Amino acid sequence: MSENILIKVRDLEVNFYNNERCNKVLRGVSFNLEKGKIMCIVGESGCGKSVTANAIMGLLPDLSRIEKGEIHFYDEGKDIRIDKLKRKGKEMREIRGNGISMIFQDPMTALNPVFTVGYQINESLLYHKMAKNKTEAKEQSIRLLKDMGIPLPEKRVDEYPYQFSGGMCQRAMIAMAMSCQPKVLIADEPTTALDVTIQAQIFELMLKLKNEKDAAILLITHDMGVVAELADNVAVMYMGNIVESGDAEAVLTHSAHPYTKALIQSIPVLGRGKKQDLQPIKGSTPDPYNRPKGCQFAPRCEFATEQCKEEMPPEMQLEPGHYCRCFHSLTGKVG
Repeated sequence: MSENILIKVRDLEVNFYNNERCNKVLRGVSFNLEKGKIMCIVGESGCGKSVTANAIMGLLPDLSRIEKGEIHFYDEGKDIRIDKLKRKGKEMREIRGNGISMIFQDPMTALNPVFTVGYQINESLLYHKMAKNKTEAKEQSIRLLKDMGIPLPEKRVDEYPYQFSGGMCQRAMIAMAMSCQPKVLIADEPTTALDVTIQAQIFELMLKLKNEKDAAILLITHDMGVVAELADNVAVMYMGNIVESGDAEAVLTHSAHPYTKALIQSIPVLGRGKKQDLQPIKGSTPDPYNRPKGCQFAPRCEFATEQCKEEMPPEMQLEPGHYCRCFHSLTGKVG
């Protein structure tokens, strides 16, 4: 195994149970997250991106269960099985924030409304011994808020989340996630509700963390432009499966799965004007409680055959480091 791997996920299957119904949210998800690399997970809403992130953080909801698979975190020579740790146990609390940190998708619910923003950043700094005392923690909190482009950080640090706009809450969450300089940063749509100037600033800080601290970043996004700009590796998810993965350039320029191709073709390109021939993805995602038998994308795929409808395609290697789950990926039928 490579010494650069920080997170290893193998054959992860997660089910959600609700009113005696079972939703198989993740189905055999596998990937590695390496030091100094940015891996992007892309896909439609509901495909399992955030569930994957929450599983790594040990924050799956009570109605969920890891049915199969392993999640390994390699920390200074130690192999820690996250899937075996108690969600609220001491060892998991030590890992969160310091070893693995996460920027959540909805900052308004992630921040505690009864504590000041500064108090919540200070708490992380003090718990993980990144500051000697409250005074030093507050100074660091002010600097972090300033780095995030929040105006008047000396004043804002003592304000409550309700006094922040949605974009400012998002930046405060990012400051909190990056405060302890984690080895692994998971960012779930980190720049939602932020203008492009602040987005660029946030991504610059993430790249600084990656380059200076050799951190690994798992970035969940819908923005293929961000993927093209930042990603070293890409995993394309659909209905709980990784359908294509590999080097970012290979996946974006030599896409093999019909779903990956459809995602790219449905995105407008800046500068091409109003007459772009955009091709929206036909149909809609299947009912998660009544899934197709074979390939999950088969009902929406123009290349689907009877085999696709009956069997789940195995993962195939197209070239070193480039994988795809499609019966037609090696035949050249998908054009």
